[in-house]
Amino acid sequence: MSAPAPTDASATATAAALPQQATPLPSAAVLLQAAKLALAQDNPIRLDYYVETANGSAFMGEDAETKDKMLVKSAEEFTSLIQKTYKVGEDYIVLTENSIYVVSGKLQKRKIQANSLRND
Repeated sequence: MSAPAPTDASATATAAALPQQATPLPSAAVLLQAAKLALAQDNPIRLDYYVETANGSAFMGEDAETKDKMLVKSAEEFTSLIQKTYKVGEDYIVLTENSIYVVSGKLQKRKIQANSLRND
């Protein structure tokens, strides 16, 4: 039986010293509440807006005239209208007609023209 290959301590130390960008993750509490809602409403839990709302590239848009709200990533990618929003710890659960979105507590709110998004 051969001995294990020696490890290069300097390579390990260098890798540990490099700053790593951690992907933001929702808390266990918000995921538990989202799961309860998903079971009660038979809707899927969506996490595809979480990282984008944490880094500011997605936001909650509110139409200035109708007050309709939706989550927006771009002019081509947005959710159906928001029906209800819950704050759980630092994050939010956003209910739409067909889905339950878990989004970051860093969620920004902006004014939009909802009709121009839906009609494009």
